[in-house]
Amino acid sequence: MNLISTLKLFIGGQFGEIIAGSKRFAAGDFGYRIPVGSSGELRKLSETLNYMAGEISVKMREAELRRLELEAAFRDMSEAILVTDGAGIITRINPRARRLMGVRGFEPEGMRLSAMPAGPELSSAAIKALSSGQPVSFEIEPAAAPGTVLAVSASPIIEEGTVRGCVLVARDITGPRKLEAMRRDFVANVSHELKTPLTAIIGCAETLLSGALEDREHGPVFARSIHEQAVRLDNLVNDLLKISYAESGRASVEKVPVDLKALVDDTAQGLAAILVKKKVVIINLVAPGLSVNADRDKLSQVLINLLDNAAKYNRDNGEIKISAAADAGGTRILVEDTGHGIPPEHLPRIFERFYRVDKARSRELGGTGLGLSIVKHLVELHGGTAGVESAEGRGSTFWFTIPK
Repeated sequence: MNLISTLKLFIGGQFGEIIAGSKRFAAGDFGYRIPVGSSGELRKLSETLNYMAGEISVKMREAELRRLELEAAFRDMSEAILVTDGAGIITRINPRARRLMGVRGFEPEGMRLSAMPAGPELSSAAIKALSSGQPVSFEIEPAAAPGTVLAVSASPIIEEGTVRGCVLVARDITGPRKLEAMRRDFVANVSHELKTPLTAIIGCAETLLSGALEDREHGPVFARSIHEQAVRLDNLVNDLLKISYAESGRASVEKVPVDLKALVDDTAQGLAAILVKKKVVIINLVAPGLSVNADRDKLSQVLINLLDNAAKYNRDNGEIKISAAADAGGTRILVEDTGHGIPPEHLPRIFERFYRVDKARSRELGGTGLGLSIVKHLVELHGGTAGVESAEGRGSTFWFTIPK
């Protein structure tokens, strides 16, 4: 075999290896390397292809990592995400969206968005985004999740000037909306509670200034009314300050061993005036020596509020029984009265701020509507819970727990 034939055979063999290696690269086998020959140009070509395969392998690993990261975010994020094509057909949906959209027992991918249980509102937004090429935002309450408020945004997917699909993102804003409603109600309630005594004070003061000040018979009546309304305002402001402090996150409890029976006796003595007025008797059934680990001042405030309510809303010649039971978890304290009881429809809201079962009677008795809310917050500061059991005509039993 002459030199030319040998050279052709060598070059042909190396070309064959390059072609075979290129095919493996094309098939995705970027770990393969083409044998590097000794011929100058073919050697450079083999080295270039091997380098290219290595770079592509690195880029593909990076792309796969990014894909896995995006897939994890898509799967686990709290927002509901739906992706549709240009015709409104669902192409991707994450688990959160499945739950909010009521997906059970069927596969939504490949379905029209409008066919979903909670789809009509979303479909309308998707159609607007697809037709206009502009983002659309709105709020809905999906039928599949009653009471849930969603903030939805629909953004078109645009490729080379053409709308190819739509991405819908739904965020649960039920909590913030409830907080906004509670804030509005709180402001309205405070304004109303302040307005009533202020109106009475202004009216009485104007009457006195108009000449009633010299009226020895009626003047003192107006002055007494001003004093009573001022005391009511003072009580309201004090209760507002207490509940604001309890909710601020700055409040802390300084726990010490507290003799529960002795604390109940001390609290009852402080309420002697209202107990005598209502002819109500307090029966302290707490076992001697029973101690709880609590902030004495805050626990005293809890008992004052509960006993004050039990006295005010009790019947004449009624009773208030206070008992306590300890177990491995802590101590449960009960305050039982012989009043008229609370209708069942009011029980779920009884610890809300300014919530009153009988608004007129509560104001007549000097209540601010904040006492039970203060009780709830002070008990929760200790890590405990508060509740009520009641039936109309059979009195009420308010209870709270102090953990061990």
